[in-house]
Amino acid sequence: MGMTPAKPLTPSGGTAKTLILVGLIFQAIFALVFFFGLGLLSLAVALAAFTGAGAGAVVLAGTFLVLGLIGFILLYLAYSMSYRRTRNGEYQAARTPTLIFAILSFLTVNIIAGILYIIGYVKLGDAVREQTQQAAAASGMPTGIGYTPTASSPPMAPSPGAAPSPATAPNCPKCGQPTTWVAQYQRYYCYSCSQYA
Repeated sequence: MGMTPAKPLTPSGGTAKTLILVGLIFQAIFALVFFFGLGLLSLAVALAAFTGAGAGAVVLAGTFLVLGLIGFILLYLAYSMSYRRTRNGEYQAARTPTLIFAILSFLTVNIIAGILYIIGYVKLGDAVREQTQQAAAASGMPTGIGYTPTASSPPMAPSPGAAPSPATAPNCPKCGQPTTWVAQYQRYYCYSCSQYA
């Protein structure tokens, strides 16, 4: 099965990808520390002590082991639903999972990963806007701060030398001046009125 080529990353998309990757690294460290470091060590201590205090140690060990397992599960899900999508340029699809993983990281006391995921979520929003602007620029639509292209956005006015006017070009119905054929939009344009005829 062939892999689909990844879309080129926008500047904010590259930053989001890096933030999510670092968050994944902290997620892995968290899971390893809780599962192997604290969980298994506490379980070994609890099993060694069969006294009344041993029951509390077993509960503590179980808590650490569960937090470690949750960390591993979150690590896998964050990689597949957030990092992989970001790496492939699917910023909109990666935004919601990244926010969810940030919240879950905070709930499981993984504060550093949660902060990184939150910042990654914000950068993914910027990446979505950059991707929209790049698509608009590639299609000849206007771009800029505050401009969001929609399906009903009017086409940009062409530059004066866009295409030679055919000999049978109609006059503008509003001002009567000759119009210019714009091949990109398949319409005649009046430069006097700045509108399509």
